[in-house]
Amino acid sequence: MALRSWQFNEGDIDFIEQYYPDLYRELEPTLSADRRSVAMKSDEQWDRIENLFVDEIALSADKNGELTENGLRIEAILDFA
Repeated sequence: MALRSWQFNEGDIDFIEQYYPDLYRELEPTLSADRRSVAMKSDEQWDRIENLFVDEIALSADKNGELTENGLRIEAILDFA
């Protein structure tokens, strides 16, 4: 069974590349030419990328535990993907 590719809106990958370079490095090898989808080749890849998103969201909270603007955007990107 083939895994579903993750889909991104225009500009999402540019945002990730700028603010979350570790996450971008994981996405880049199977990123489409139009930077709108990432092919998932294995369950391990899926889990690793999902965990990186979750980690980055958790690290994007301010001192009060509220998500920053970047945190809200990365969360929205994950929800869409």
